Amino acid sequence: MRLPRPSRHPASIRTRLILLVLAVWVPAVAGLALQARSTYVQQERLARDSVRQVADNLNSAIEAELDKRRVLAQALAVTRAVRERDFAKFDEQARQAAAGTRATVILVDRTQQYVYTGLPERRRVQRLPGAPFVTGGPQVFFVPQGPISGRPAIALYVPEASRDPPEFNIGVPFPPDDVQAIVDRQATPAGGVSSVIDREQRVMARSRDPARWLGVTASYTPLRELANRGGSGFLETLTLDGVASLTYVARRNAYGWHAVVALPMATLRRTAERLTLQAVAVSGVLLLIGLVLAMLSARWISQPVLQLKSAAADLGREQVPPVLRSGVGELDDVSAALHAAGVRIQQTERVLEARVAEAVQAAEVAQAKLFEARKHEAIGRLTGGVAHDFNNLLQTISMGLQVVQRTVHEGSHSRALGAALSACGKAADLVRQMLAFGRPHALLPRPVSLEDLLLHSRELTAKAAGERIRLVAQVAPGTPPVLADPTQLELALLNLVFNARDAMPQGGTVAIEATGVAASDTMQPALVRIDVVDEGLGMDAPTLARVFEPYFTTKAPGVGTGLGLPQVQAFAKLSDGDVRIESVVGRGTRVSLFLPAAIDGAAVREPAAAPRPRPDRLLHVLMAEDDVLVGSVVPAALEREGHRVTLCRSADEARALLESGARFDVLFTDVVMPGSLTGLDLVAWCREHLPDLPALVATGYSVDQPDVRVRVVRKPYGVDDLLAALHAAVSGAPTSLPA
Repeated sequence: MRLPRPSRHPASIRTRLILLVLAVWVPAVAGLALQARSTYVQQERLARDSVRQVADNLNSAIEAELDKRRVLAQALAVTRAVRERDFAKFDEQARQAAAGTRATVILVDRTQQYVYTGLPERRRVQRLPGAPFVTGGPQVFFVPQGPISGRPAIALYVPEASRDPPEFNIGVPFPPDDVQAIVDRQATPAGGVSSVIDREQRVMARSRDPARWLGVTASYTPLRELANRGGSGFLETLTLDGVASLTYVARRNAYGWHAVVALPMATLRRTAERLTLQAVAVSGVLLLIGLVLAMLSARWISQPVLQLKSAAADLGREQVPPVLRSGVGELDDVSAALHAAGVRIQQTERVLEARVAEAVQAAEVAQAKLFEARKHEAIGRLTGGVAHDFNNLLQTISMGLQVVQRTVHEGSHSRALGAALSACGKAADLVRQMLAFGRPHALLPRPVSLEDLLLHSRELTAKAAGERIRLVAQVAPGTPPVLADPTQLELALLNLVFNARDAMPQGGTVAIEATGVAASDTMQPALVRIDVVDEGLGMDAPTLARVFEPYFTTKAPGVGTGLGLPQVQAFAKLSDGDVRIESVVGRGTRVSLFLPAAIDGAAVREPAAAPRPRPDRLLHVLMAEDDVLVGSVVPAALEREGHRVTLCRSADEARALLESGARFDVLFTDVVMPGSLTGLDLVAWCREHLPDLPALVATGYSVDQPDVRVRVVRKPYGVDDLLAALHAAVSGAPTSLPA
């Protein structure tokens, strides 16, 4: 094998380095050209993405702005004022609803405008021929010249909700300036133009010369065709200014409007020219650097490259590479970029970890709250259903006993009937306590004497404590009455006695102590402190920290629910008071309930039993009651007093009877009824069609709240209570019945 002969004129090291630089530089130039092309494509893609993002954001902002008007219009469309054609009331409600905004409200039919809140006073205005009127969903219209203001306006119309087909529209007109303000807030790409067009492709707002183009229809046919189809995408168009542009049409929003963003093609061409010049400049710099580096030693050249390689490896290992100071600007710039990228990666990881942790925690909290809400809702539904049915049973029992009592002479039987009626009253109190616990409601505070309350509830409290518990009560002399709901206060004391009893399985003493607290001790008006003290097992610090959590209990399954102390705390807070707990393991627990004292310590007097007014004439009563037992005793009791009763098993049956022309002196109906109407619906129907027919409503329990003008009697009611309520309903006098 022959070896090649060495050249007679071997190239010098400098020449070889220069050739090497050129050999590297030529591919580098080609690579720069490709990179420039790739960068241009990427820049164009980024520009498209930016234009698309601006258009989508603008579209969403416009839709949200129109949604505000739609919500306002739909809220007014369901008001009673619209249903009853009370234009003055609608004007008042509309002005209140639009207060604090630039929006106005109009109420129109096909020919006239009845309300316009943009005027200081309401007046009717004849509508122009062809004025908008909608019968379906919400629609937005552009009015070049408003009938009153004379200026361009945009109006969102919705039909009234109570009639089909509708006779009235509720409109929310607003100036185009509101839409223009949204466009002005958007970050339109440099040199570009943002526009908003309606379903007729008319310009509603524009980032450039908005006043000139307001209401002008888009001139480019492909754009109009795309908008008519409800599509979206990029088009090469001529803007209204005659500028060749890359235009993006956003997808039609819920009101048929589009956001349009145009970026001049010249801007994209300038980007290509700039990238080409940058590539040429970089290639020249690289050639110059290569020639200079060729004059230096290989080691001086290679060392910074090796350091840069090490920095890149650090970045690959998710470490922050150091900033190099090699003296070669490009390498140092790349090093700084690698260092910054490493810092950003670490920061991003920390932020991502923190956000994931926050999201997990928020999800756990939301799930726990949802679980608690469902448990509370289940308790409320259970107590409400039980209360309704149980009150109907109590109504039947108590009314039957009262009817029998009126026929029995004084003696052993009358005492037994009295005891049975008293038991019915206590059962009704227990139902009210169960309702107060199962569903939150407004308290009825009044001055309550603690001595009288403890004496009245002694038998119930002693039974709650049990045989092994010694119950003592002491009210300090001069202790003022408390201002609280007596039923809730008695329930709170029962819960505290239950807890004290359960804390002493071997028996012991439970003390109830009450005393006044000076105002200076609590920074509040004078309070009354009620302590429930036991000698039980006590609680440690972790348990004490959780005692007010709903459903937290240390008792065995099936023994406790964990709802006693939360009820006490809720009652105290709603009564403008507080509750505190002190406990020592092995030594017992003291629960202190602070409640406001009655003003000036006013003496507590039970209201004197006022004589019950009775009807001064015999009545013909239309009674609507679906409960068979109640319907069997109440009519008999009324007929025994000489009145006539016509019983209907549903509100629908009662309405049909009234529609047939039957005449009655008074309507007496239950709230919860089968069929399409409730008792309250029947009363409302009578108020509209038979306004002279007085009404009385009975309820054992209902989530529907009666109108304040409807007289209500609570089950179980007595014969005298019912007669008094009927008299008050017929005479129009105010009624005061037991709650």
